[in-house]
Amino acid sequence: MTMAQDGKITLYALDCGTVNWRLYRMEYHYDGTKAQHVTSPLSSPLANFSDRKLPAVLTLTPDGTDLEDIGETALNFLEDTDIRTRVREFFKPSIGNHLVDNPSPHQLRYSHFKALLYTRLLLRKLIEQIREEKYNSGPLDDQIHFSIAYPDRWRTEFDGKIFEDFYHVILECFPPAIADRVHFVPESEGVILGLRDQSLLERFHSEDINLIIDVGGSNTTIYARKYNAETGALINIDRYEEPFGGGLYDALLAQYLSNDLKIPSRVLSGDPAAFMTLRIWGQLIKESLSREILGEPEIVTALSGQQALTLVMNNGQVFRQNKKLTPSEFAQLCLPLDQAFQDVLTRGLEEMEIDDEVIGRVILLGGGTRVPGILKGIEDRFGDKLIYPPNPEEVIVRGIGLAFTSSLPEREEEEKKHIPEKKTGWRLIRESGEIVNVKKEILIAGRSQQSDILLDSKKCSRTHALIRLEGNALTLIDLRSKNGTFVNDIQLNPNSGQHLRAGDELRFGDQRFFLE
Repeated sequence: MTMAQDGKITLYALDCGTVNWRLYRMEYHYDGTKAQHVTSPLSSPLANFSDRKLPAVLTLTPDGTDLEDIGETALNFLEDTDIRTRVREFFKPSIGNHLVDNPSPHQLRYSHFKALLYTRLLLRKLIEQIREEKYNSGPLDDQIHFSIAYPDRWRTEFDGKIFEDFYHVILECFPPAIADRVHFVPESEGVILGLRDQSLLERFHSEDINLIIDVGGSNTTIYARKYNAETGALINIDRYEEPFGGGLYDALLAQYLSNDLKIPSRVLSGDPAAFMTLRIWGQLIKESLSREILGEPEIVTALSGQQALTLVMNNGQVFRQNKKLTPSEFAQLCLPLDQAFQDVLTRGLEEMEIDDEVIGRVILLGGGTRVPGILKGIEDRFGDKLIYPPNPEEVIVRGIGLAFTSSLPEREEEEKKHIPEKKTGWRLIRESGEIVNVKKEILIAGRSQQSDILLDSKKCSRTHALIRLEGNALTLIDLRSKNGTFVNDIQLNPNSGQHLRAGDELRFGDQRFFLE
């Protein structure tokens, strides 16, 4: 891995969160050995950002074969019954669900590979916007680097298979010329660097066990760490994680809106896209009311100042809500979840065998800590031990932007230990004789223009199937295609893998290929 030798590097740090993505930009000076940052990490908003974030929402084209809009623009279509079915959001929790025995409901929104596909669609659009807005559509050269955050557990659980898939899908989004300048940094490292950047670690004491509580959109992670004052490092003691996040409040508000609009359950169950709309509305209402309760500046959103909600179902029925939820009503509604979060904390400390009395400092991270009931419960429990940094949801993305400060060679060597090896050698041959070389670890076959294997036939689905290269073994997975995926004329079950061998005949709908 090499870096520009003329001394200037621009690095973009990206945290692909569950509900929102965040992008930071900073500049480094590189002398050939060390990389020293010359600017502090700064939020880098693009056209579709609002409130320093990009909502993880995208809209597909009417035929479902390409990306139409992302972020706030996609949110604007929620009231249109024809477009609403094309909105896709909240897909990160689904990454890795194929390896979990009993996934939580929010993890089943999409399949693992669908979630990766939507992640790729959104990231490609984001990179395209960076090129347009920052570099006048010019090429990204060796002076431009990207740093990507990922959950630590993806690298350790299930033999690293989740990280391996994420790594390859993310890497495919960038121009090949800068592939060796895309870095992957675990969230825990971003946490430490982000806290150090704000001089928050100096408030830790070496003899104490300190807690870092990260409440995200889908998970809560509690890190127990000790502080080494001599080195400035945090020593890992234990970690606890549970699927509880701000997304549960969104779902709660979605149910409240459904009841308030008086939508019969049979009508709502027949229109899944409508419940998705209610959930996104719930998210926007939660963020707006939380800011109001916490006394933070109001940010313009799709629902700001809106007194009435109108939802048109796919059967033509129209439901309207004219009453705006008040802060006190919101707080009362959230009480059961607020208590449930306290139970998460209790279970975490009991699991790690840590008593409240031995805890030194407690630092809050993640957008979920902006929920008033969560914040108040932690304040009541830990009192003056609490440290609540500015913009807690941005600590990680700030930190990963600093991952290469002063220690570039060591950081690169550590990163290389976890990069999956890439092997190739397979190829698919169409009936027409066209050859498709298998050069990526994950290939999507379908009608979508974003597909790696384009299937130009109405008998094929937009995202028809997926081919995965693991080591030197190939696996074919049908993605619930309409007309089926076949190996040697035997149809595959949806979302189940079939190992492939040289000489196999593959058929996607009416499109035939031969593997060698």
